[in-house]
Amino acid sequence: MSVLELDDIRLAVPHPSGDRTLLRGVSLSVAPGEALGLVGESGSGKSMTLRTVLRTEPRGAHVTGRVLLDGRDVRGLGTAELRRVRAESLAMISQDPRAALNPLLRVSRFLVEGLCDARGDDERTATRRARDLLAQVGIADVDRCMNSYPHQLSGGMLQRVVIAAAVAGSPRLLLADEPTTALDVTTQSEVMAILDEQRRERGMSMIFVTHDLELASAVCDRIAVMYAGEIVEISTPERLHAAPRHPYTRLLLDSRPSLTARTPVLPVIPGRPVAAYEVGGGCAFAGRCPWSEPGCTDGEIPLVRDGDRAVRCAREEELAGELAHATGTEATA
Repeated sequence: MSVLELDDIRLAVPHPSGDRTLLRGVSLSVAPGEALGLVGESGSGKSMTLRTVLRTEPRGAHVTGRVLLDGRDVRGLGTAELRRVRAESLAMISQDPRAALNPLLRVSRFLVEGLCDARGDDERTATRRARDLLAQVGIADVDRCMNSYPHQLSGGMLQRVVIAAAVAGSPRLLLADEPTTALDVTTQSEVMAILDEQRRERGMSMIFVTHDLELASAVCDRIAVMYAGEIVEISTPERLHAAPRHPYTRLLLDSRPSLTARTPVLPVIPGRPVAAYEVGGGCAFAGRCPWSEPGCTDGEIPLVRDGDRAVRCAREEELAGELAHATGTEATA
């Protein structure tokens, strides 16, 4: 059984001109111990998808569909049950570690109070465990870290503290929302190595939200590509890089800078990303797609599954070979 299963999640938020759709039928699953990458441009719905799992969507949002965590529908839990699930089964790591810590509390108090609340430890046991956790996430001077306020620590150190707090309760599922965005490249690598090590050692599942396909490929077992509030492709990193099935995935891969290839001008995806509420009928990506045809805008296009792969494209079969070798510049030539 999957640790997490999202079944046709749709979300709309109130707006003076009428409800605005942000998620349009998101369906995916995460197996025990699996890391799933959620990749796409800003505004594609990645973070909002995580918020439906935690039930922290915007006030007044209308959500339909099921969020099954170990077979239980999180969307239907009462307040006490939801609090227990958040404490025991779910953990969240956000983009900005400073937003996760109370600036008025020392790290020691932040961790110890969390452990006492989540695990029922006494203060002495919680303090000992907090020190062990900080050492496990690569903090050399544990005493200094424990006695520091958040503003006295670097972003990399703070993110290590947040990772320690997240894994403290040995959750079943870790939700990581661009946890390295605010860090420099070297620190990003260190933090991701720690996060991946902790996940594997504890057997946790993870959803890792990022803009970086290379980073997702390095730490994830599968990757789900999002565009305009829906999943457009799911595949393993190896297959996604070797033979993408959706034009958007192909163009995302082409627009990455390379350490080896010399490119006079870095290819960019034409047009602008559309919001989910701007999408009419047919393919949401049709207006930016070099392979689009008139039929691409007719009717709803389903997410077609084929083993461990899935793709949402009306021309998937006829474009399969071309997308495996084309680049964005060639496609538009």
